[in-house]
Formats: sequence, structure tokens, C-alpha cells
Amino acid sequence: MRIGVSLMTGKSQHVWNNGLNQNIYHFVKMLESIPFVESVCLLNCGDHDDHPHGLDVEGKRIPLMSLSAAFHQIDVAVEQGGAIDTEWIRRFRHRGGKVILHMCGQPYVALIEPTVFKRDGFFLEPDRFDEIWILAKDMIFAPMMETIYRCPIREVPYLWSPRFLEQTIEKDEEGNGKFGYRPGSLAPGSIFPAIFEPNLSPIKMGLIPVLICEMIQRRRPDWIHRMILHNSDRMLEHPAFVYFMQNLDIYTSGKSILVGRDYFGHVMGRGSNVVVSHHINCPQNYLYLDALHGGYPLIHNSVLFKDAGYYYPDSDVEAGAEAFAFAVENHDHNLDAYKRRAREVIEDLSPVAPKNLSAYARFLISLTSADSRRRRA
Repeated sequence: MRIGVSLMTGKSQHVWNNGLNQNIYHFVKMLESIPFVESVCLLNCGDHDDHPHGLDVEGKRIPLMSLSAAFHQIDVAVEQGGAIDTEWIRRFRHRGGKVILHMCGQPYVALIEPTVFKRDGFFLEPDRFDEIWILAKDMIFAPMMETIYRCPIREVPYLWSPRFLEQTIEKDEEGNGKFGYRPGSLAPGSIFPAIFEPNLSPIKMGLIPVLICEMIQRRRPDWIHRMILHNSDRMLEHPAFVYFMQNLDIYTSGKSILVGRDYFGHVMGRGSNVVVSHHINCPQNYLYLDALHGGYPLIHNSVLFKDAGYYYPDSDVEAGAEAFAFAVENHDHNLDAYKRRAREVIEDLSPVAPKNLSAYARFLISLTSADSRRRRA
């Protein structure tokens, strides 16, 4: 079986632009490890003739092909990182090729936000796929997806490895190799929480984490040294956000740092020692795994990672503050068990874990088998 995976290329594309670029290369790594997959290429759906900037040697060896060049070179096309031309899909399926939409982003938000917030967006012909693959975090939207696309919806494994995180750590000259939680760093006056939500969508926004830190500041004003809120520079001119921050104790005490985007490994290497996070219907997030890999206390509300890190439910600020306080008081005592659980979670998501290879292999065989074709007929 020969497989092509779509990739959006462009002058501004970087492997750290978003989690999707990394997900594509984890996915390709997994596909290459399936015995019956003869070859894997990337389908160039952009306007650049090279991989995203910052990619490692392993990633750059994957062939990057135009859609025309790949037409007779693949049996299955996976739309993941860039929209494949609709006419190309029509001709490809006519000659017997199979097309999968592997949607990693939240499908409901992808439909509503461009309209509500007047952002760029697109919607192509919905009946151009043989199957839709989505992650566990989005199975709540499976009926919606099946109604729109009129084809089977499959839940596929979430994939992650520390491959890209470790590369950024190696390149962090300012951090001097200090990435990784250091026992004893959570002493009063030394606690340095970091918030990394992108603040581009309601589903991953940093306001609840800020309020959790605010609750800690009110109860134990001697604990927090600084709180750093990333991806907040674009909001500094918004009156509502400014007024919100100015009315918080953690702001008036001079402990808030509002900055732009930065590498997780670099930020933590410079002294941050707690990660506070929040989501709405997006419980699978590379941020959690970055934090767990470093052994840092992760305060989060992801039910899918409930047994790792320090969990609080929904948007419960009170419970989040309790989880934060529990982490400060117990993390050092439970560090070995915490790291062991983190390793188990990360190994379970490995692109080459046998259970993940087996799951994707079964879906591919089902898609391309004669029995599968008869069932769809």
C-alpha cells in the first residue's frame, strides 16, 4: 500500500506553527512502521517546495510531491494538513484510489469560528471522502460529522513522542540545559506558573488558568514569584482584557508577565516550574505531554488525562486552585510515581507502539478490502 498525506507548505510554515505540523510527521512515522505500507509521501498542498522550517533530518527525508506527480504513485490519500484539490480527489477516486479525512482540529469550532469571528475559512464538497478519522477528543461530534460527510467515522489513536520537544531543548542556549522539573523549586516565593494557551479560540483560552493563579495569590500571597501568560500580547489593546487583568491581585502585585509566543522547552528551562491549563472540548493537547515529559506539575481539566498531572473538572476555578495547592505541597513527595505515570502515558501514545500500529493497520485494511467496498456500495 502506498499512502500520501497532505501538508500545507508556505514561506511562513514552521514545524512549531501549530500542533498539526508535528502530528503529521508523527502520523507519517507510524505509517512507515506498518509492514504492508510500501511507501509514504507528503502531498504538497501549498505554494512552497520544501518542508516546514525547523524540521529535523528524519522529517526532511519524507518525499514531498505535487498532487499531479503523486496521482499514480499512491493508493490512499489522507487529507490532514492541507485541503486536497476537489477535482483531483474526484479523478483519484474514479481510478480506484481511497481518500481519508484525518481531522485533528476540533470540527465544530472549525465550522463556526470563521463565520462568528469573521475569519478566513473554507468548506469544500462534503462527499469527497471514503472515511473520516477523528481523535477521541472529538467523538462527541461524530454524529455531526457523519451527517455532513455521509461516510463512516472512525476513532483513531492519538499519537505523540518527545521528538520535537527534545530538539528545541537542545537548541536552547539561554536555558543552558535546565529543562526538567527540579525538586525543591516549589518553595514559597519561588513558584513560577506558566500558561501556554494560544488565546485564538474560546476552546483554548488562558483566562481560567489566570483565575486559578489569582485564587492562589489571594490565599497564599507569599507563594507565587511570577505568573507568565503567553500569547497575550495580541490582547493588550483590548479594553475588556486590560480591565479584567487590572482588577486581579496577581496583576496589581506586579507578578504578572504578559508576553507573546515562545517555545515550551525554552520557557521552562528559564525557570517556570508549574503549567496551568484549560480547555473546552479539546482534551488532547500536546502541551500536557510536554509538561509531563519534563516532570512538571500540570494543572489541567482534561478528563482523558485525568490520571496524569493534577486534574480539576470543567471550568471549576476553586477546584483548580485546590489542585494547584496540592501539587505544590505534594509534588516532590510523589515525584517518582508522577514521572512513572507520565512515562506510561507517553509510551502509550508512541507512533510506533504496537497497539497504535495495529489500530491504524486495521482501518487501512478495512478501507481498501473488497468487503469494505461492498459494505459501502
